[in-house]
Amino acid sequence: MRDDVVGRRVDAVWQLAPERLRSAADAVGRLRAERGIYFAPVRHHSPACAVAVRAAIEELRPSAVLIEGPEEFTRLIPDLLHEATRPPIAVLSLGGSGSGSGSAAGPGDREPGDGAGFYPLASFSPEWVALHAGRDVGAELRFIDRSFGERSAAERAVSGRGSEGSGPDGSGPDSAGPGSAGSGVGPNLAGEPDPFARTLMSERYLAHSEAVATLARRLGCRDHDEVWDHLFESRRSAELADWRALFDDVFAWAALARLDYEESVLAADGSLDREARMSARIAEAVAETSTGAGGPVLVVTGAFHTLALVEALSGAPEGAPVRDRQPEGGFGAMAQGEAWLVRYDHERLDGLRGYGAGMPSPGYYERLHAAHLRELAADGTDGPDVAASGPVGARALAAEILVDVARGAVDRGHAVSLPQVGAAAASATRLADLRERAFAGRTDLLDAMRSCYVQDDGGVGGPGEPERPLGLAIAEVFGGRALGDLPPGSASPPLVRDVRERVRAVRLVVDDSLPRTARLDARRTASHRAKRQVLALLDFVGAGFGQLVSGPDHVAGRGLGLITEEWQYCWTPLVEARLVEMVHLGATLEAVALARLHETEARLAGTGTGSMPGAAAASVDALARLVAQALVIGMGSHLPRIVSLLRVTLDTDRDVDSVVSGARRLLGLWQARVELGAEEYAGELLDLVSQALATAAYLVSDLGKVRAEDEDAAIGTLIGLRSLLRDAAAADGAAAGGAAAGGAAAGGAAADGGADRADGAVNRIAVARELARLRDDEGTAPAVAGALLALGFTDGEVADDVLVTRVRGALSAGADPGAAVRFLGGVMRAAPDLILHTPEMFDAVDDALRTLDGDAFLAVLPDLRRAFTWLRPTETHRLAKRVAERTGARVDQVDVRVALSEEDLATGLGLDRELVAVLERDGLAHWGPTTATTRAVDAAGVGTAGGEA
Repeated sequence: MRDDVVGRRVDAVWQLAPERLRSAADAVGRLRAERGIYFAPVRHHSPACAVAVRAAIEELRPSAVLIEGPEEFTRLIPDLLHEATRPPIAVLSLGGSGSGSGSAAGPGDREPGDGAGFYPLASFSPEWVALHAGRDVGAELRFIDRSFGERSAAERAVSGRGSEGSGPDGSGPDSAGPGSAGSGVGPNLAGEPDPFARTLMSERYLAHSEAVATLARRLGCRDHDEVWDHLFESRRSAELADWRALFDDVFAWAALARLDYEESVLAADGSLDREARMSARIAEAVAETSTGAGGPVLVVTGAFHTLALVEALSGAPEGAPVRDRQPEGGFGAMAQGEAWLVRYDHERLDGLRGYGAGMPSPGYYERLHAAHLRELAADGTDGPDVAASGPVGARALAAEILVDVARGAVDRGHAVSLPQVGAAAASATRLADLRERAFAGRTDLLDAMRSCYVQDDGGVGGPGEPERPLGLAIAEVFGGRALGDLPPGSASPPLVRDVRERVRAVRLVVDDSLPRTARLDARRTASHRAKRQVLALLDFVGAGFGQLVSGPDHVAGRGLGLITEEWQYCWTPLVEARLVEMVHLGATLEAVALARLHETEARLAGTGTGSMPGAAAASVDALARLVAQALVIGMGSHLPRIVSLLRVTLDTDRDVDSVVSGARRLLGLWQARVELGAEEYAGELLDLVSQALATAAYLVSDLGKVRAEDEDAAIGTLIGLRSLLRDAAAADGAAAGGAAAGGAAAGGAAADGGADRADGAVNRIAVARELARLRDDEGTAPAVAGALLALGFTDGEVADDVLVTRVRGALSAGADPGAAVRFLGGVMRAAPDLILHTPEMFDAVDDALRTLDGDAFLAVLPDLRRAFTWLRPTETHRLAKRVAERTGARVDQVDVRVALSEEDLATGLGLDRELVAVLERDGLAHWGPTTATTRAVDAAGVGTAGGEA
């Protein structure tokens, strides 16, 4: 308790406060004395407030403890108090999951983009301490804030602006208490907008309060966080136990900030509606205790709300805006909206890493809270059970923090010596003394480490810089790495429990939120196949748990020749949040995946809810991707509908590239059938490939009619088709051999398989026939004709003399230079080494180029350069040697490599611009490049990497 001198000084200070604050302070005293209402205004996740809340409950032994937070959370209190519940954890609400008292709309009833609200709780959160201390004294525990599902769209719009739309104490208008997340505000692993990526509980009013800013300037503090630390977190443990003094000061601090804002602002963001609900619930609790066993009521809310609650309950005129929002008959029964418990972690709780409410550096404040409790216990003050080991008091903690950061930096390769640690300890203590703080706090320690630990070869890093060893060590110690845990059978959706069990069953780590890498050999190891399937399932449904970094990707059709694959994964609260949003799709991972599969299938078929009338039919390639997706995630049993749609699409898709790409994807699945566990679908896959070849034979003539700008794509399709023909023949041969080996055991089935393979051969012959017809057609686009000629020669279908005759004819003196170069480009794209291994072709190209006049040569030079880029560097060197021999030049004059850095290029462009300016000044602008040319060079050159010429 404060002595008389301190009391008189505090009273003198209060006389300088605005009249409204003095009246509210008197009302606080009257509510305590007359109605037994005690307010505990807190800052979320403040260890100072947490210590004071415990001291208040232990002294008052209230009959009820009322806590800011959506009132539907009350039913979760038994799980929150379960001995196996280990913070940090969070209560998660989905927008639209409760529309009023007694309502319980499910997640499937939500409107898209309603968002989600996190209510995080750490061991040092005042709300967490209030729950446990209240239970210990037998108090009734309730949450009293407005239901998360009742928050209006307008409130969400205001709060969705992040730091511009939330309350100063972290109790933003769309929050669910100490934190919430909204829609569309941050990236997930795939870089997509993530509705659960950050909270909406930024401290906008506190951070932007002119009163707090003025206080910061007077105290020499950098921001509102340091002001808070200076005024409250730097108090000694015994001072924090003086809860009346602390809460009076916190009340004054937040009330001054609230006076900076007008009623219309607080109405728009929903603060007044929330305060109307909370004040009504407080009055109800007081009425219940007065008719029962009696006892005081302790109200634990964000400090920003306390002024409004005091004025509303005391009948002050300033409380009318809140009272007027209360219905005459009261708010009725407590809301029963949907809410679940999810594990949370320090990274999402850290204000320095994007969390908008409460304190930064949760790792530090968790340890500070524990150090306060140990000191109070050592002084004989009753307190909770805390770990016996660890620093006693904040002074001892400061030394331990400095040592831990130094150890972490050394482990990462940044040397920190013992003398540096000692110097940092002395510096932190002197800084605290200079700033009139009882001990070295967060900012004092950080400043001391910047001064004593940073060296020339390392540091903490900065915006736009890579993370450095010391910075990483500081982030680990101050930010923390803890991940909470929940008891089995807690208020967590079945889907979340099922996924966690599935992930644990394949030995993936979900006990912390550290990013990890899984290297898998799914081709040869069954356990790795099981891991890959779970990772792929979660990736497909969009849980954000992991993503494929390298290795064979059967869905995208990349890296299929690789053996091992690498996944990065991390179990975070955001994973659980995304799974909660999917609970309306099913209670198991397979059920959700099946629903997603059906959604994709319906969209491709043009029957989904998102399909537009008259939308284009599905493509063969898109459906082949879906087949691959189903097999990769182990849901091959659901293929029949997709395959049926694919067969229909093969008859209607007019895009030959889609048909060829889809067939190659299907053939890749057949080749990986053992790895994917798809042996039973092997025959079906080859049948689809055969049907795709029949369709390709019908469409391949379209490739000869493409425009000049589309020739490259057409040649790519031809090369893919050629590869498909070769691989399909090999697959049919292997399948036929397997069927023959089955022989008598397979019986008729073997005969059917042989017939199917015969159909495949017929379709391959049909494709080859159409390609030959297209190759001989004089109307075929030049580049396509050149590519077909080169491919035919490589495959032995075109004789040497035919090749030379066709090339000489295409490049003859009377030919159009542009068409001739396009023809040559097609040859070089399809078989670039022909010019090296066929002397007659080299001679034909050389003769054709020699006959071009200067202007014609310059006109086709860009296309010529592009045509020869298909040669590998060694082949380019060999070609240069032959050209040198033919022309009598030296090789080093022909085969020249010029390595230019980005800096060299920028310097050259600068000199070029200076030269142009000089020429223009002297009236010689016509000697230099045109303005358009200069601009084009500038646009193309700046920022490009070095290369070869």
